[in-house]
Amino acid sequence: MLDRCAMGDERAIRWVLQRYRDRVVRLAAHVLHNPREAEDVAQEAFVKAFRQIGQFRGDSGFYAWLYRIVINLCLDRMRRKYVTAEMPLDEAVASPAVAALPDMEQRLAVAQVLNSLSPPMRAALVLREVEGLEYAEIARVLHIPIGTVRSRLNAAREQFRRRWAALHEESRHV
Repeated sequence: MLDRCAMGDERAIRWVLQRYRDRVVRLAAHVLHNPREAEDVAQEAFVKAFRQIGQFRGDSGFYAWLYRIVINLCLDRMRRKYVTAEMPLDEAVASPAVAALPDMEQRLAVAQVLNSLSPPMRAALVLREVEGLEYAEIARVLHIPIGTVRSRLNAAREQFRRRWAALHEESRHV
């Protein structure tokens, strides 16, 4: 299918877009904290992937290769903007990955805790826990050793747990 994309086969390109679009947008939204920007990054990622598809060697799965493109575009965008502000509440509610949770209050709390993590921690946690990537795939996507993936995930999970517990403790006293 990918070789047909490289030759410009529109059906193959549509198939790839249909298969990966939602996951790419969700990942970008988690990393960028902005669903509108996530759509832009997703479009940019697919354009870049289709232009460079001839460079795809198959060392990793296409999914991991595409995610690496998305993460790099997100990190480039974040570096350019030096964004430090929190995601506005209305965007947190609109986040596609958060929308899968059953309770609005719960969704907002999860978004708040995820947003409090640093971008590298958040990216690793989202790739593993939301997107379901294996450690080796995360290492390829983020261009870090697998040991760093393990330690980053361990630290991200611990930070998430501590912040989640603090948030719940705080809400009990309100």
